[in-house]
Amino acid sequence: MIVLQALLFSGGAAAADVEHSRDPATGLETWQWQGDTASFTFTQRLPDQSRAYFQGRGFASADAEPVAMACVFQAIIRNRAGSGAPIDLDLSGWRVIPAQGSPHPPRLEADWQQEWERRQLSGPARTAFRWSLFPTRQTFQPGDWNMGMVTFGPPPGDRFDLELTWKRGGTPGHVRLESMRCAPDQP
Repeated sequence: MIVLQALLFSGGAAAADVEHSRDPATGLETWQWQGDTASFTFTQRLPDQSRAYFQGRGFASADAEPVAMACVFQAIIRNRAGSGAPIDLDLSGWRVIPAQGSPHPPRLEADWQQEWERRQLSGPARTAFRWSLFPTRQTFQPGDWNMGMVTFGPPPGDRFDLELTWKRGGTPGHVRLESMRCAPDQP
């Protein structure tokens, strides 16, 4: 496991540790930040994993391809506080900062649904997609957690920084995970 530095802003500026690890069996990388009241874990998904996953839920190969190439990560987010205020999360406030190009939010479920409508994807496949992605907005009571996929957008193999924001009891929190990498597309 490698410990990287990230910037954390929650009231004042302080350094926080981001753990970066690689699964020796799969080669997939994970980035995790853990604070006193919240934790964020992001694990790469290979494009082939996403292709197979969505094809198994009614997507044609051509429809699964844009998701597979959208830098998919499995996210696990927790409100670690045993008591106290809830954490409010809105992915539209997060920023993906690619090495080249402008910062942008992750590609959100509503954006994908517009594409699925244009492609005339079936209702059951669209529902499976909605339930697979991490919700755009969610409130976590103390002890709550959730997991789901997040699509960040850079091409396979590209690196990016990720700025996360949230509110705990109305107080903003912010952390930047540096040098995350989209999983490569295996030939």
